[in-house]
Amino acid sequence: MRGSAGGRPRTARRYTCLMRLQGLRALLAIVEHGSFSEAALELGVSQSTVSHGIAELEEELGVRLLERGRFGAVPTPVGERVADHARAVEAALAAISQEAALHRDELRGELRVSSIRSMAVHVLAPVMSSLRETHPEVKVTVREVANLAREPMAHLRTARVDVALTMSSLAEDVLYWQLMRDPYVAVVREEGPVRGDTASLRDLVRLPVIVSGGPCSWPIRGALLNVEPTFQPAYEIAEDSTMIALVARGLGVALMPALTVDALPPGTRAVPIAERVERSLGVAVLPRSLKTPAVRVFLERLREMFPESEVPPLGALHGEGRDLPSDGGELFEGARHDIDGAQVVSNGKPLRRRVV
Repeated sequence: MRGSAGGRPRTARRYTCLMRLQGLRALLAIVEHGSFSEAALELGVSQSTVSHGIAELEEELGVRLLERGRFGAVPTPVGERVADHARAVEAALAAISQEAALHRDELRGELRVSSIRSMAVHVLAPVMSSLRETHPEVKVTVREVANLAREPMAHLRTARVDVALTMSSLAEDVLYWQLMRDPYVAVVREEGPVRGDTASLRDLVRLPVIVSGGPCSWPIRGALLNVEPTFQPAYEIAEDSTMIALVARGLGVALMPALTVDALPPGTRAVPIAERVERSLGVAVLPRSLKTPAVRVFLERLREMFPESEVPPLGALHGEGRDLPSDGGELFEGARHDIDGAQVVSNGKPLRRRVV
């Protein structure tokens, strides 16, 4: 696999575009599902076609992309890097198709969105409903993340999705605009130690506290540590419903963002926290994604439905804003000043940020 063909160096070999696209799509499907058979089902082809595509791609590139085993297939290190580039190729092809459709006064294609659960319920669902009425040919596919709040950003950076709905604390090396602030509440028993209409952090920190085990709990943990530097939660729970079930059984008080609190069981209630601790929820995109028509339409719809948000006007319709630069430094000439509304973070340090 490392030799040359026809006496030419491998770097000079010309690749067959169609073959490479088929092979790259097969690679992405295998990386996603972990097996050749499931990849074939997704692509609607035979397993032998998938195997042939991968074999040809590996032969052309001169590297092994996948490790095959009894329990499926996993990408090699170089296979992972090639898959990242393949996702970018797929996204670029989709953007080309959307631009052509937009020129015909149409908008069609796929928009891939990753979202934490609470934003999927309260933000994504109404936006999808609105887009279906105005742009029925745009197919929105959703990756909902219940527990691992870092996943939307991982999906975005690896080009598995076009847009991520997430917390600002997780928005690194991307453009991020706040949509809303979500206050934390205390879910307590009706007959428990919290009796008033609000609960102070100083009172709550003395009780058995239940929090989530991930980034969703970072703001409230920080607030409690400011009150009591030795604070330790009684329970760290992944599922919101489990947190509430523990409260109903009298095992503690759950400190949760308000949007994560769904129907409460009898005998429990949600109480505002007096000091008002909040998390920032918003939308994140890679700068290059701003060139994709469906992404611009999605952002415009967010701006319409959440007028207090920081999403700037992006000229989503009729091709406005097509000269968006790839580095995100200026969205487009008519909204240059609005870029300061985006929080851009690199390696955990703000590069450009509006205080929120």
